[in-house]
Amino acid sequence: MKKILVTGGAGFIGSHLVKRLVNHGHDVTVIDNLERGRIEFISEIIPSIKMVHADLTDYEECSRYFVNKDIVIHLASKVGGIGTYLSKPYNVMNTNIQMDSNVLRGVIENKINTYFYASSAHIYPKELQTIADSPMIKESDAYPANPELTYGWAKLIGEKSIEAALVENDWLKCAIARFIGIYGPNQDYGLETGSVIPVFSHRAIKYPEVPFKVWGTGKETRSYCYIDDALDCIEKMIEAMDTKQLVGPYNVGKGERCTIEDIANTAVEISGKDIKIEWDTDKKTVIWGQWCDVSKAKEELGWEAQTSLKDGMSKVYNDIKNRIEN
Repeated sequence: MKKILVTGGAGFIGSHLVKRLVNHGHDVTVIDNLERGRIEFISEIIPSIKMVHADLTDYEECSRYFVNKDIVIHLASKVGGIGTYLSKPYNVMNTNIQMDSNVLRGVIENKINTYFYASSAHIYPKELQTIADSPMIKESDAYPANPELTYGWAKLIGEKSIEAALVENDWLKCAIARFIGIYGPNQDYGLETGSVIPVFSHRAIKYPEVPFKVWGTGKETRSYCYIDDALDCIEKMIEAMDTKQLVGPYNVGKGERCTIEDIANTAVEISGKDIKIEWDTDKKTVIWGQWCDVSKAKEELGWEAQTSLKDGMSKVYNDIKNRIEN
């Protein structure tokens, strides 16, 4: 049994991870400002955890919750759909840098020797993501750095801060996961704020009351990884810190590439409705491709995502349908 602090533990990835940690018998504390997280995502385990509603950009408010912890899993992040990243670039970058700095400070000041950091595929140079036929991106492609979004710059700064901290603190062990397209139940399905799979599911559920509109041409490519597979990788990365000071960075995703049109058609198929998809080609495509090589995690951890896109999307569709109707 470990004493584990999970930031963003009421959010999408966090809520799933916290439930798994509790089921494994760990003593879990969650810090979440509930901007995107929801208490109902973890309501069934509230009696078994310590839930803290706090803002990680305020170190004095949060610092006491790092005391006497064995592991910190830092998932909290200022995230949103592409509209959020484009309309609030400073807010996204500044908030993430503040949170990441405060969490790493809490880890170091309290001598917590096991630290997991959730990074993102958005750290990769825009030259590899803004072309129609994007190449498969390896971990080594992060430099020379040139992310498209300020979110990516903030995450890259978070990674570099960890590397610097390891130089000065030889007792510290860290793991860095560059998540790519993680999806599943409990995601934000807001039509303006959510990501592709939950938003498409929401549109299909509400059709024809809500038109099934999609930004872009549909030829943009992505890769998506179901939440249960991502949790398996997180566990393996934490275990690997028993013998390594730095685990990763690893691309954590599924090595299959699909188009936005494929995802839209899958949502329509799952719905069973006769839906006409409307393509809004007036909207500029920012990220054309985000296809990452995940072979390093397979080679070094023995981890590989297993869930098919249709199986995972069916679970998301049913989750959102239940949340909307109830």
